[in-house]
Amino acid sequence: MADADGERLVVCRAGGERFALPVAAVREVVAAPVLARIPGAPAAVRGLANVRGALVTAVSAPVLLGLPDPSPSEWLVVLALFGGRVGLEVDEVEDLHVGGSVAGVPRLPLEALLRPLFGAEALSP
Repeated sequence: MADADGERLVVCRAGGERFALPVAAVREVVAAPVLARIPGAPAAVRGLANVRGALVTAVSAPVLLGLPDPSPSEWLVVLALFGGRVGLEVDEVEDLHVGGSVAGVPRLPLEALLRPLFGAEALSP
């Protein structure tokens, strides 16, 4: 049953954990592209992906969630935030949910998790 506010959420799974992202924060979902490693990058940063000619920094959702080092992910959720330059590696995009919350599924605080990796200036629109 939908909540009164009608917000749409994308429910994803990564490393055995489920989480929700606001649809407004998602630009697109693509099959996991080939990544070019970035020497010296934090463990959560998996590398750079070419998504339709744009460079996107792929970040491991399981590592952001504090889970053990994951196996390669199947999908990259390219975020609309940060100018579309950041994507989250996830195992599955499960569902589109209409309503303000999904029972038992936390909403991922994207900016709070990503700002320490890139700095405030890099993530400005």
